[in-house]
Amino acid sequence: MAVRTQVKFYYDILSPYAWFGFENLCRYQKPWDLDLQLRPMNIWKIMSESGNTGPWRNPSKFSFMNRDTQMVAEMLDLPYKPLSNFAEAAAVRGSFPTLKTLAACQILYPDHLEELSRQSWLGLYSRDIDITDEGNIRHFARAAQIPDVDKLIEFSSCNEAKQQLVDNTTEALDSKCFGAPWYTVTNPTTGKREKFFGHDRVEMLGWVIGKEYKGHHPPQ
Repeated sequence: MAVRTQVKFYYDILSPYAWFGFENLCRYQKPWDLDLQLRPMNIWKIMSESGNTGPWRNPSKFSFMNRDTQMVAEMLDLPYKPLSNFAEAAAVRGSFPTLKTLAACQILYPDHLEELSRQSWLGLYSRDIDITDEGNIRHFARAAQIPDVDKLIEFSSCNEAKQQLVDNTTEALDSKCFGAPWYTVTNPTTGKREKFFGHDRVEMLGWVIGKEYKGHHPPQ
């Protein structure tokens, strides 16, 4: 039996581009027989440690991002809507409670992590709601069909969940991550680990592992 190609995908819900890359990569899980390992990480820690700065600190970048995200979402057929106040959502509220819940899900219910991540992104970038509010996080968990929502929420406050988030972030930094989305994959031919940044690197990832990219809606 052939060994599935493992891809690690590092992300923070605050990044709309991480959502775009996530959805495109998820669409290739079956066609490319990927072992997709989702790794929620703290983007603020990544930016700080790598010396990177967000587009909101550069007026030209931020203006470009506003239109670019809408075009990418249309291309991928995703229900994206720009945030009414990006600075408040990203810099004031952040995503830490959500990230801890995702880390808890990674431990307790790994098979549900994909859908919980998706529901969290939909909450932020489709409905523009506070993803740090516990009531909203519970809604995302129910929508993701988490078996025991109370257990998940309780566990997200435990040191084990917090440490998982730290470990994910450290693992990303060790691979020289500087933003989101960030992917790592081992080239099956050379054995070399390749790294990718950006929502639009799924096609290149496929090229590295010898798989054909068939657009944004590949046959399943």
